[in-house]
Amino acid sequence: MPTASAAKPTSRAVRKPKLTESKTEECAKATVILERSHDSVNALFRAYELARAQRGKPRGISTDDEQDLLRAMLVMAASGLDSMLKQLVRDAVPSLASLDRIAEEGLRSFVAKSLRGSSDSPDGVAGAAFLARVLIAPSYQSAVIDQYIHHLTGGSLQSMDELARTAAALALTKTKIDHATLKPIFDIRNKIVHELDINLDGDRRKRNHRGLEDMKRYTRALLDIAEAILSEVDEKLAASRAAA
Repeated sequence: MPTASAAKPTSRAVRKPKLTESKTEECAKATVILERSHDSVNALFRAYELARAQRGKPRGISTDDEQDLLRAMLVMAASGLDSMLKQLVRDAVPSLASLDRIAEEGLRSFVAKSLRGSSDSPDGVAGAAFLARVLIAPSYQSAVIDQYIHHLTGGSLQSMDELARTAAALALTKTKIDHATLKPIFDIRNKIVHELDINLDGDRRKRNHRGLEDMKRYTRALLDIAEAILSEVDEKLAASRAAA
């Protein structure tokens, strides 16, 4: 039977990110988060492989403990996407709003809805309350952008609606958010996080069984869309500066 010292799994669930150093300062922190997300996902996958090798059944049905490592791998990827997007919004939206027409229109639309008393702000600040916050701030523009960023990052970016809203705020034109691919992945992530992936109707196990290849594919999809978004924003900002 293989021992812990003999088992040295070296494969990865996800490839290393192509973007390891951003062209712009606004994307630098998000780039670090993306890279660390890949590292954490691959560490969990190596733990899964090691657990399989230690019990000497690399081709058998995975145990409950091994299933939890696969679940953790997907949840970590979703958390990495969430964290990276929020950091990117905080750092890049202020610049995008002044450099990109689509991003500027998104900010203008947010201000108009807030002044009308729209209730879709995470903290419910709209209408007179929104205007009061802006008017007492040292800088009106900074205050408006701060409110916009809070609106975008105040909740969890773990759904298709939130992801689409964030993509619009970042003025993405090349990166496509594939609803058919990503929504089922978010649904699985939410079932794991909020319901422990429990299936009381199961015959043998009372939790949904997650296949290795499926979980690797889902994990890759989340980190791939994160990298695609980050790369486009980085390229957009760099091109705007070069053209100025």
